[in-house]
Amino acid sequence: MEMSGTIKVVIADDHEIFRDGLRLMLQKQPEINLLAEAEDGKELIELIKHLQPDVVITDIKMPRMDGVAAAKHIAEHYPTIGIIALSMFDEEDLIIDMLEAGATGYLLKNADKHEMVDAIKSVYNNDSYYCQHTSISWHNW
Repeated sequence: MEMSGTIKVVIADDHEIFRDGLRLMLQKQPEINLLAEAEDGKELIELIKHLQPDVVITDIKMPRMDGVAAAKHIAEHYPTIGIIALSMFDEEDLIIDMLEAGATGYLLKNADKHEMVDAIKSVYNNDSYYCQHTSISWHNW
């Protein structure tokens, strides 16, 4: 899928201050259109029903519905939406859970803006993207 216009993105994270920072960073990227923000997986699913984003960036650990459950639902019901898992933790079990749920990207929250944009573009183009600082060996996937 070639870049045509902007990539429509929805983000989900239960920490408002993190969402604020991510929103400010993404709004400065001309190729990205941030459509909405969610506080948890349930809100994320409601938003994507109506907005049909190209890419979702979701935290893994959230209240009400975590990122793994949300990713499973999205992958099953909206298979064309790319999913990027976002976490403070570099834990193999969390990464594997998200991959098995349907995520094709994984970023640690300390990723810089260039890596965030690269991840969004990669997942939008149906390629996998894994954070440079992740310990898991991706060659096994």
